[in-house]
Amino acid sequence: MTSQYTLGATKRENFGKRASKRYRKEQLVPAVVYGASEENKSILINSFELTNQIKDPGFYSNVIDLKLGSKKIEVILKGLQRDPRKSHITHIDFLVVSQDKAIAVNVPLNFINEETCVGVKISGGILSHIITEIEISCLPKDIPENIQVDVAELDVGHSLHIGEIKLPAGVELIALSDKEHDTAIVKCYAPIEEVIEDTAPEDIVDPEADGEEADGEEVAADSKDADSKDADSKNADSKNANPKNADPKEKSSDSKKN
Repeated sequence: MTSQYTLGATKRENFGKRASKRYRKEQLVPAVVYGASEENKSILINSFELTNQIKDPGFYSNVIDLKLGSKKIEVILKGLQRDPRKSHITHIDFLVVSQDKAIAVNVPLNFINEETCVGVKISGGILSHIITEIEISCLPKDIPENIQVDVAELDVGHSLHIGEIKLPAGVELIALSDKEHDTAIVKCYAPIEEVIEDTAPEDIVDPEADGEEADGEEVAADSKDADSKDADSKNADSKNANPKNADPKEKSSDSKKN
């Protein structure tokens, strides 16, 4: 397998936190190359060159050609550290590979036929990706860019497991699966309907309305008292104006005086 990723590297001369900080200011990323047939090497990688290639998902699982001086070393990415505040890459670990020895590497899963999936198109279900990558073992030349998972026949309530994945030639799974411990990688769920309870709102007591009603009752009571007083006043005036309506006792008293 011809590598499509190439990085230039230089030997690291100085070590320590201060040196690492200075290297990063110079746009150089500290890295280590290790492997059974190679001595551990401390190197520096150009951060601009690294940033341009690391955007490709295949960079994480494919063979990378490291050019260290006049020597070319085939490696794969095994570890990467970032600054938690700025997300800048601060250190990288590379593992030396040999074309005639199998290596373990994680590769992404590529789910195909999702739009025509039986559970989605006919039953209105929803697909859930439980696992998005798996660890495989193969020769460096046989590392696939991804492993396809066909979900066309997946129906609601069913799932696909690791044991059902069709692997390319020369590729094996690291975790051997069996019927009792076969991990699901994708499942089709029935959509959950939201139940809205139609309940009548409780009568809300408006304190201002109560106050207005109470004030209305007081006004009505005051009005009745006022009407009663007016009626008494009219009766008194009527008696004074019409002698016939005068009290008989008063008439008798006046008669005697005369």
